[in-house]
Amino acid sequence: MKQPNFEYAFSEFKKLILSEFIRHEEILDSNRLSISYKERFQEIFENKAADKEYVSAIRLLSDCLYATYQKKVIILIDEYNVPLEASHFRGSYDEMIDLIRSVFESALKTNPYLEFGVLTGCLRVSKESIFTGLNNLNVYTVLNNDFSHSFGFTQQDVEKIVDDFGIQAKLSEMKEWYDGYRFGKTEIYNPWSILKYVQSAVSDEECPSQPY
Repeated sequence: MKQPNFEYAFSEFKKLILSEFIRHEEILDSNRLSISYKERFQEIFENKAADKEYVSAIRLLSDCLYATYQKKVIILIDEYNVPLEASHFRGSYDEMIDLIRSVFESALKTNPYLEFGVLTGCLRVSKESIFTGLNNLNVYTVLNNDFSHSFGFTQQDVEKIVDDFGIQAKLSEMKEWYDGYRFGKTEIYNPWSILKYVQSAVSDEECPSQPY
């Protein structure tokens, strides 16, 4: 949704929604789904729905998934802030924030079939007006201990990697070069650098460390 104007961004949003509906095409064969739900699902699935229907499409998909499988859904939204930042610099922020706020409120606030949702982004959610319609949010930053081990490779992860690839002698050098982060109280290695270095070290024991 990082596009030069709101029209293009909304078009990409519709494509993202469509891809999720296609991924769950089996819902249309469910005997538990009402005719009304199937008709609404089919409209988006066939790319025939009115634009306004896409605002509540994630909620609709949640309803259909719950009806089909009798399990609440988990919604993962990555880099929610990217379309907001892009629209801010391109003069369409008001339109974009209206869209994102409406989508999130439908999917995350008034959704009885939501088990939980996870948003990731660079903007602290509790301080953004976009979330005024949401409540009961738990905010986790790089300073929190909760999930601190999930933002990269831990010491234990790297030790397992060098064992698996037979490059135990490289461990101290890898720690010196790539153990550069701290999330909460957890030391974290840069995952990209570790993977690139291991790739080189496996084929060449004399390979030098680099700032990947």
